[in-house]
Amino acid sequence: MSLALFAAARRAALVLICGLALVAVRPTSAAETVWPVPEWQTAKPGDAGMNAEGVAKVGELLKASGAKTGLVIRGGKIVGEWYFDGATADTKLLVYSTSKSFASTAAGLVIADGKLSLDSKVGDFLPDVMPDGKRDVTVRHLISMNTGVHNNAQLPTMEKRFSYSLFEAPMDHQPGSHWDYNNTGLALLAPVLKKATGKQVDEILDEKVFRKIGIGESDWTWDKNEEYSLPYSGLHITARGLAKFGLLFLRNGQWQSEQVVPSAWVAEAVKPSQEDNAEYGYLWWNNTTGKKFPGVPTDAYAALGKFGNNMLIVPSLDLIVIRQIGEDSQPNRKFDVNAIYKTACDAVEKAEISK
Repeated sequence: MSLALFAAARRAALVLICGLALVAVRPTSAAETVWPVPEWQTAKPGDAGMNAEGVAKVGELLKASGAKTGLVIRGGKIVGEWYFDGATADTKLLVYSTSKSFASTAAGLVIADGKLSLDSKVGDFLPDVMPDGKRDVTVRHLISMNTGVHNNAQLPTMEKRFSYSLFEAPMDHQPGSHWDYNNTGLALLAPVLKKATGKQVDEILDEKVFRKIGIGESDWTWDKNEEYSLPYSGLHITARGLAKFGLLFLRNGQWQSEQVVPSAWVAEAVKPSQEDNAEYGYLWWNNTTGKKFPGVPTDAYAALGKFGNNMLIVPSLDLIVIRQIGEDSQPNRKFDVNAIYKTACDAVEKAEISK
């Protein structure tokens, strides 16, 4: 071999070795991430790359909105935390339809286990449902809100909600042909999951998610009707418990070294699930159009519940914003929840976060 060729080969080998060394010493994303284990860490806004005045303004807006709890999480640390009207870090509040995003996750985990698929039909598990067209509703339809089942606004007040959804609610549309924010159709998810696994929505989540990420028994409860846990509402949870679930999604389903929820499911669940409403995924809302949450990055997505019991997640800013009120004593209260979101996003000053 000529000296020139030898030198070139030596340089190439050195580049390869150096590259491998860099890969070997580069910390993994899990190692870089701050985890709330055993407890949440806190950070001053400036240390988390946020403007202190902006974070304080979030607190002011939360209080003015009648909120009972509020959290701003960045870089896996609590940057802002507020409790009002006697609420504390131990207070569990009903988050209404934010529960849907948890139920979606339960479905995703059962799919990952191979016990059903997005294209599994209600009739495959519950052949006695009525009318007949309801048997053709798929799991994908259930979590995309286009079941075609009649949306009965009185469902939450019914004594037997699941009996109504299973056997009495008519079909207004062909499955998949019409998007409609519809608790009656979604109610079918609970008996489908129970038939597929032998477990309730909340039991699936407790076993596969809550225990693994430190959401303890004292942090949550879930409402039931007849023999089923509600898939469209019913979760009572602490603000910090809710934030752990948000951080799990912000970290693409990973918690420390364990992939608790498949990353592919996280990505799929928070993007548009059908063509009729681009802002809706698998029981998650998204900002793909930039119109759902004006002034907030378009990669943001959220779990939204009645009375503004909400959680916004913004991956590009490594940010979580939570507002809880539970059942509002002033149900006609007027407030701009997006102003809270935008203020929090605008308070982010630095892309890099102090570890």
